[in-house]
Amino acid sequence: MAYTFKNTEINNEKASNFETKSLLYLIGKRSDSKEIEYVTFDCFNDVSGVNKQHDKIWDIQSKNEKALSPKKIGTYFFTLFDNYISAFAFKEFIFFSPALNLKYKINVNLNCYTINNIQTDTKARIRNGLVEEVKRVKGDLTDYSLEIDNFLKIVSIVEDSGTENEYIKLITKFKKTDIKSDEFYKSVFIDLRNIQSGKKNSYIENTIINEICDVLLLRRHLSVKEIELLIISRILGCEIFKFQGIPLYFSTCIHDLNIEDKRDTLEECNGNLSKAFFNKNANKAFWKICEDILTYFSSPPIAYDVEQAYKSIFHSYSVKISYLNEITIKYLISIIIEGLE
Repeated sequence: MAYTFKNTEINNEKASNFETKSLLYLIGKRSDSKEIEYVTFDCFNDVSGVNKQHDKIWDIQSKNEKALSPKKIGTYFFTLFDNYISAFAFKEFIFFSPALNLKYKINVNLNCYTINNIQTDTKARIRNGLVEEVKRVKGDLTDYSLEIDNFLKIVSIVEDSGTENEYIKLITKFKKTDIKSDEFYKSVFIDLRNIQSGKKNSYIENTIINEICDVLLLRRHLSVKEIELLIISRILGCEIFKFQGIPLYFSTCIHDLNIEDKRDTLEECNGNLSKAFFNKNANKAFWKICEDILTYFSSPPIAYDVEQAYKSIFHSYSVKISYLNEITIKYLISIIIEGLE
């Protein structure tokens, strides 16, 4: 079983913005988003998701073109179709685009749908566009009619329905996303877009891999946790797991301890936060605690007092996850205060 990377390229900024939207849609807006562990860039397609077991791929072809004709849609379906007939296990085939002409659709209110929501005449023109592209690329020695018809039954069309900052907000897991301004969220989007674009600055054309997991060796990917870490670090104002030394406002919490106990406490707090963030069962609780702390300090004038903040925010808090205990939360409050200053 082998897969050859073809038609890989470095795209322009406009396309990159749209591809970043499709990335955030993939990991934040789908019912199966939690299954995705890694996202690759311009490898299998513009954006592709891979699960932890490396046995499923979510494939996205993104086209930021307005007024797409049915024939052009069919033409752009080709890379998805080519993956459909490949030896690798692709789970989903997604065409991500601006809103299509309402005349093409049966139910005009849907922005995520299959070919069954496309009018009969438009559907035929989409199919013709795909057939022509298959013949142009692969020649006409092999009849792909059956494969094309089966592919068209399962391909999904997802219309872009949000701004850059709205897509970032999907990933934060905050209930109150107004903790930060829209301009802030957009700046985080741009940071992610630039990282994504940088991942494509390598030549992989005609590279052959034999297993899905081999794509990670090309270093054209981010893990979902890396993306979440980028976002939470920007929101908190610091790289939370790379904090050096004792946070200034945490000093009063451990001033009675000797040197060794202080060192042990810092290591424990760092380890606990890492466990909470990277453990899927605790990740939601971690985001909730961060949100509660940020909300508390977003209503000035609030004194930067760790003990008072803890008592005000967590007065009725009961430890359900062992490593999100009192001292760890106070440590987190201290780091957030430093990020806010």
